[in-house]
Amino acid sequence: MIGGFFGGFMQFFWMDDLDIGMILFYVLVVPMISFLVGAGIIMYGMKDSMRASRLGLFGSISTRRAESKERTYIHEPPRFCNDCGASLSAESIEWVGPLSVKCPYCGATHATEKREV
Repeated sequence: MIGGFFGGFMQFFWMDDLDIGMILFYVLVVPMISFLVGAGIIMYGMKDSMRASRLGLFGSISTRRAESKERTYIHEPPRFCNDCGASLSAESIEWVGPLSVKCPYCGATHATEKREV
C-alpha cells in the first residue's frame, strides 16, 4: 500500500514531458488507487477479528445476553408416589430409565420432574 502510494509520486519525477493530465494521474490517481487496494487487502485480512468486535461495547453486552439465555436443567424424581402416596427420595428409588423412576413400595413407574438449576 505504501509502495504504491509513494510510487505514484516517484513516477511523476521520472516522466519526461510535463503534461497536466499525466501529472494529475501520477500524483492523485495512482496513489489513491493503491491506497484503496491496500486498504481492501488489510480489511479482508482483518474480517474475522472485525466480525468478533464489530459492535465494540455492545458486542460484549449481546454476548452476556446470550450467556444468560442458556439454562441448565436437572431431572429429579417426584416427591411423592401418585399411586400409593409414599414419600420418594433419591436414595430410595430405582431408576428404570434415563427419565423415569420406580416406586420402591408399590412398583409404579413415574416420570421425573424437570427443574432449572
